[in-house]
Amino acid sequence: MSKSSSGISASFKVLALAVLIGATIVYMANFRPTDAGSWFGKMIAPARAAYPFELTDQNGNRFRLADQRGDVILLNFGFTNCPNICPTSLANLAAVCRQLPDSIRQRVRVVFVSVDERDDIAALKKYIPLFDEKFTGLTGNKETIGTVARAYGAFYRKAESPTKDEEDYLIDHSTNTTLIDPEGNLRLVYSIDQLAKSAEMAGDILQIFGLPRPVASPGEAQP
Repeated sequence: MSKSSSGISASFKVLALAVLIGATIVYMANFRPTDAGSWFGKMIAPARAAYPFELTDQNGNRFRLADQRGDVILLNFGFTNCPNICPTSLANLAAVCRQLPDSIRQRVRVVFVSVDERDDIAALKKYIPLFDEKFTGLTGNKETIGTVARAYGAFYRKAESPTKDEEDYLIDHSTNTTLIDPEGNLRLVYSIDQLAKSAEMAGDILQIFGLPRPVASPGEAQP
């Protein structure tokens, strides 16, 4: 090999190395951690498409999950006659939303699916605004609700009535809340206890949108 050829080869290697380093710098600059430790909620891995259901909201309108792309969905299952778990969960989710800047709040939808056949549109229309008028309450026929609940791992069953009145009963149900990201993928699951940590949950939502998590000031107590 001639000296000129060796010089060209060396120059090519230097150029290739520079391109590789540059590409690495660009990649690292755009890299966001996705390990479980970077989220407050329990990460669903690998991320997968959320079940595309259709139900009816408290205003009688059709709600299609596929139409919610671009928004974060916080999906919760329960019933309006629930004495403690559901009202506590929805109140805490309202507190989470209040932690968010308005521009992000407009892109977050809390969706409450009733698993109680007594909960018609009228019942949801009275119940949902008690927590936040922007929340969405959903109902549907028994079979559809069952299918949607199973798709999201939600459990429920009618508890034995303390009276002989068949309409006087409670429902035992799971208490998790699922976060569906703007691309329509299952991303995080929260236990009922985690819902009370509004700042931490709000941090997850900001991170979903590619924004930095809030950092507490020195000496500031975490909620």
